[in-house]
Amino acid sequence: MNTSPQVFQESAAVYDLLYGEKDTLAEAEWIATTLESHGCPPAGRLLEFGSGTGRHARILADRGYLVTGVEPSSDMLERAEPHPRVTYLHGDTASTSLEEKCDAVLALFHVMSYHTSLPELHAFYETASRHLDSGGLFAFDVWFTPAVHSFVPEARVLEKANSHISVTRTATPTEDIAQSLVTVTYDYTVEDLTSGTSSTFTESHAMRHFTQTEIELLAKQHGFELVESREFMSSAKPSRNTWGVWFTLRKI
Repeated sequence: MNTSPQVFQESAAVYDLLYGEKDTLAEAEWIATTLESHGCPPAGRLLEFGSGTGRHARILADRGYLVTGVEPSSDMLERAEPHPRVTYLHGDTASTSLEEKCDAVLALFHVMSYHTSLPELHAFYETASRHLDSGGLFAFDVWFTPAVHSFVPEARVLEKANSHISVTRTATPTEDIAQSLVTVTYDYTVEDLTSGTSSTFTESHAMRHFTQTEIELLAKQHGFELVESREFMSSAKPSRNTWGVWFTLRKI
């Protein structure tokens, strides 16, 4: 997974605050329903890459799944809440090797898009394939190329606060059209509301966007077939307005 130690290092402390308004429960329920509609057993074994602080993993575990969450950022793992049916591992999508097979491999919240080179993508697909028997599912959401080209990434400012801190994050994107890449530079200002002191830091996230054809080619090369593609959290077909597209692959 193309994440340097600096990615999700300092920002791990404010990650759940920034994304606290995401309806993680609804997302996890939608994901579980989608998996089960394609044959994943309701109490099956899941391998989730880029599990972060375990927000989705714990909800899926509450539904009965046995989840292994793999996260490259040790800072994120330190903040992952324990759950009796979740195992957290420090690792990446190229080197992970579990003894047991899984019913589905997941990569949520655009984890696939952090794989910016073909070697990284091939390694990820091989890791997913290695952990699945025939019929197992590989499911993920990515940035969708038609939408990226239609909307054109632009600078954005996000402000969040709780009773302890306030966070301002400015996102400045830079496109590399030939490589299907958008590099987003995040500038953070974090203020301690008790002491009035503030700190700043910067992270750079390189994100790759994909067409459906690219996903299908990679799937075919690694022994998968495309089961479906649709807008994340919806049944709508991908379009120029669909920034995040969900793909479900099945191992042949």
